[in-house]
Amino acid sequence: MTDPRSVPRMMLSRRAALRLAAASLLFGGAGCAPPTGRPQRVVVIGAGIAGLGAARALADAGHTVTVLEARTRLGGRLHTAEIAGVPIDLGGAWIHGPDGNPMTELADAAGIRRIPTYDAKSAIYDVDGRRLSAEEAAATYGRVEALLSDDPGLAPGAPDVSVAQAVAALRNLDRLPPRERREARLAADLVASWSGGDADQVSARWWFGEEEVPEENHLLDLGYGAIIHHVARGLDVRFGEVVTAIALTANGVRVTARRGTHEADRVIVTLPLGVLKHGDVRFDPVLPAAKREAIAAIGNGLLNKIILGFDRTFWPDDVDFVRVLSDTPGSFTPEVVSLAAHHRAPILVALVAGRTAREMEGMREDAIAARLMAPLRRAFGRSMPAPTTFRVTRWGRDIYARGAYSFIPVGATEAAFAALAAPVEDRLFFAGEAASTEYPSYAHGALLAGRRAAREVAASASVFA
Repeated sequence: MTDPRSVPRMMLSRRAALRLAAASLLFGGAGCAPPTGRPQRVVVIGAGIAGLGAARALADAGHTVTVLEARTRLGGRLHTAEIAGVPIDLGGAWIHGPDGNPMTELADAAGIRRIPTYDAKSAIYDVDGRRLSAEEAAATYGRVEALLSDDPGLAPGAPDVSVAQAVAALRNLDRLPPRERREARLAADLVASWSGGDADQVSARWWFGEEEVPEENHLLDLGYGAIIHHVARGLDVRFGEVVTAIALTANGVRVTARRGTHEADRVIVTLPLGVLKHGDVRFDPVLPAAKREAIAAIGNGLLNKIILGFDRTFWPDDVDFVRVLSDTPGSFTPEVVSLAAHHRAPILVALVAGRTAREMEGMREDAIAARLMAPLRRAFGRSMPAPTTFRVTRWGRDIYARGAYSFIPVGATEAAFAALAAPVEDRLFFAGEAASTEYPSYAHGALLAGRRAAREVAASASVFA
């Protein structure tokens, strides 16, 4: 296996790591200055990392904070479950670009071990089951990276197009020779995995405006749940509180939930984009037009996971990913995470995104297993054991998520994120990964958005020095 540092990193970020460090300093850690005026009564809707980050900052500053959570657990789309004795993240899993990332600071403060992973540490298999040599794998990565990072040069003012339209190989995929076609399919699958939307949906102007981050990303040995519980310690979180309406009143805000009504001076809304799109919560008065337009404009991406546990490791145990190339659309194997190297556990986690993830949500579990096992058997032989553990996620069908994370579709702009994040009458504030102007779709973007909303609450009430 080649040195992972010798192969270009393919994953892209919304901003460079240096800007991430600056944002972390700008929006601060968990603490804020104490209030100089009357402490505010604040309701935070949602106990994901955005809501908990906001609640932590405000509670530590002396405000009265109540967190309303529809589920019976913390974390929202950061959900760690113990499977076959191993903590596995069913939603967000990585700290992307760990240098300067506020999640790194939280993990280290909580004593959570960070596990570096590299795309280049992959075992790649062709459609016939043959493993690519180290040289072939490096060449494959180089060509796929070129497809996804070579700016097609959209002229200023020209109409936006999709990534699939902008990249010739994706536009003419079915006409390519076999090797190029498989690599183009892998590139298209990776666009879906990284954005949640398909290559024919994602804005090329947005995608090619991104910059590279360090090649290293980190998993957490205890999962994101350990960070969630670290941030939530001591907070007043009310579970089973399904919010149905939010109304501005003469003196503040009224939040109506199925279990009762909550009055507050300020409210921070961290509802997922999919929930806002579905209209599950009624706003009185209705949200401003710019915010409604932003909710409609931002793409609601989807990524699901298939977890397979075995009684032994039959794949190379020194890799971070197993990938099986495909000749056909709808592959379940462009990104299969191996937990063998770091957790010493015979567990594979397949990442399935975009339309394929939506198709998967309507499939029976036995059909999902068969579709994933077929390419794995081509790679590892028919003597490959059957899984002893099997679990799938269906984030699109989860009524408290209705999707995974946001992206910009063709014709939309990043201004939509700012419009979604904007306060309403200095009483209603918004946070979450889709309300992040710097790092939408990322967990650290959600955390920073929560801390930003906390500061906006404080500033609106003139309670900070």
